[in-house]
Amino acid sequence: MEKSRFFSPFSALPLVWKQVITLGLMYAGQGLPAGLAFNAYATILRESGVSLHTIGWSGLTFLPWALKFLWAGPTDNAGKRRGYGALILQMQILAILTCLVLAYFPPEHSFALSLVGIILLNTVFATQDILTNAAAVSHLQGRNAGLANGIQVVAFLLGMLAGGGGSLLVYARIGWAGTLCAMAAVLFLLCLILLPLRKYVEPDTSRITRPSRLKDFFGQKGFGWALASSLTFKFAGAALLALLQPFLIDLHVSVETIGTLQISNLLCGALGGAVLGTLAVKKAGSSKAVTLLAIPSALLLGAVWVLQITHTLSAPTLYLALGTESFFDGAFYVALWSLLMNWSSAERPGLDYSFLQCGESVANVFAASAIMPLASSAGYSQAFLVVWLCGLVLLAPLLFAARRLSPLCCDSTSTAQPLPIIP
Repeated sequence: MEKSRFFSPFSALPLVWKQVITLGLMYAGQGLPAGLAFNAYATILRESGVSLHTIGWSGLTFLPWALKFLWAGPTDNAGKRRGYGALILQMQILAILTCLVLAYFPPEHSFALSLVGIILLNTVFATQDILTNAAAVSHLQGRNAGLANGIQVVAFLLGMLAGGGGSLLVYARIGWAGTLCAMAAVLFLLCLILLPLRKYVEPDTSRITRPSRLKDFFGQKGFGWALASSLTFKFAGAALLALLQPFLIDLHVSVETIGTLQISNLLCGALGGAVLGTLAVKKAGSSKAVTLLAIPSALLLGAVWVLQITHTLSAPTLYLALGTESFFDGAFYVALWSLLMNWSSAERPGLDYSFLQCGESVANVFAASAIMPLASSAGYSQAFLVVWLCGLVLLAPLLFAARRLSPLCCDSTSTAQPLPIIP
């Protein structure tokens, strides 16, 4: 391997940790624009006096993450030819330039241009996500998949916190232009750190013998079970999250309390994924880890409904119940995505995994859209009960899918073997 011209404090670490740190930095960078788009942009728009009707268009910023499967194949093939790390650095340079240009278009004066700029920014990082996924699948399949997905959860979360709440804090002090320039500065710093590290996640040419093609992905054994898992595993959890914020607002819970509750839930989820999820996959394998963690995750979806009917709903009980639910949900999330990572073909490392992620995104949108009308007509209590029952009903097919995918996954070692393709 060619010696880097840049000094790296990570040079003495084992290779797997160099790869994990590199991927963590990449996932953290991807969380910055996602946090700005999903957690900060609507608040900035409202504070700037933009109407609620206009703010509704901000939902378009989610599209690149839901539609990235459309360009996953060509992006994966480009990464194989030119290098994942090299292309990711180019993506980040493009993102820095986008931030600097976007700084000149504050939303209160140029809403359409600011919206287009944020969509472009998220498109750049959704594309980077395909390459980062490819690097993770190429190097960390098997028992290391839990470690890869654990670092993904934590790093992406920290990036979202910085891009969401962090952006709001910066915006309150130095405005829109300062916020975008600060984001550009953080991304530039990440580029500098990644310069000596990118070589650790370049394509493993010994495992790539053909281009990434959708028809091969659709023909891979177990495709139906993998897609069904990605579409259903987070459905009930997404509906619960969609219900929670308006429910708390209607209970006249303060915005400050809601914010700290969200942060608590996110941190508990990250802790559960990084610790319990990672260890479960490492010790038991991804399929058994899914089986072990899916049950408590589904059972805890009913926590809010139980608090309601027992009249024990309060701030402390919410923190405890939702924190516990988030902890096991984060662990289950890591186990499930480790299973799907180990099922993904090493010959299509970016395409398979990224396509399945889009399945989760589509399911989340549908769940959030479906649960609100139910809550409006039947009330929050009935809606929370339906969410819980839905989670329990979906538990059986999820466990069955994990069992069917188990023999198709490279779970016994940290080095994956290509999976069979159905002609």
